[in-house]
Amino acid sequence: MKTFKLFIAIALLFTINSFGQLDKKTWLVGGTGSFDSYKQNETFVFTGTGENIEIERSIKEIEFSPKVGYFVIDKLALGVGISYISEKSESKTISGNASGGSSKSHSFYVGPFARYYFLNKEKPYNILAEANYQFGSISQGSVDPSKGNLSRFSILVGPEIFFNSSVGMNLLVGYTNSNRVMDKNIDVSNSTRGFQVAVGFQIYLQKN
Repeated sequence: MKTFKLFIAIALLFTINSFGQLDKKTWLVGGTGSFDSYKQNETFVFTGTGENIEIERSIKEIEFSPKVGYFVIDKLALGVGISYISEKSESKTISGNASGGSSKSHSFYVGPFARYYFLNKEKPYNILAEANYQFGSISQGSVDPSKGNLSRFSILVGPEIFFNSSVGMNLLVGYTNSNRVMDKNIDVSNSTRGFQVAVGFQIYLQKN
């Protein structure tokens, strides 16, 4: 609570001359960092025997997502983002003949995003909504790693505070849905839905 109050005090101190960030033809450069913790079920179908195995995984992720956007009209920015995710999972078997364990993976995504600000653009704070769609690849395991294809969609909302005319900070919460398909000796596919929290910094570059 003390940390949160300190953040608000610092933000208010620097909200002088916070005008024009959301104007048409302004560039948006920044990104978010997030931590996710969730559970998912996976179904393995062995191509040789046809055996089905269902596993529950407890997953923790750390993600970094830089992005670049452009305000096509006032308060509406379109752009492209990339993401890197480091993931660690612990698994247990629900059905079938398999043992639990732990694993690590690294994922890369790229895709478009759209961001809209709802309040008057001259305010030193605002409320935004952001939609993202990305696709990419995953490498799982350290020795002879498995490969796979990824896709995901997310929609986030939250406040942004402008420190000055060029820098802002946001706290976003929302819903994310992702899909993963692996192919190495076994066919693996899963779908994940969950809650996401992201904190980001943005730099606004205005065209003279």
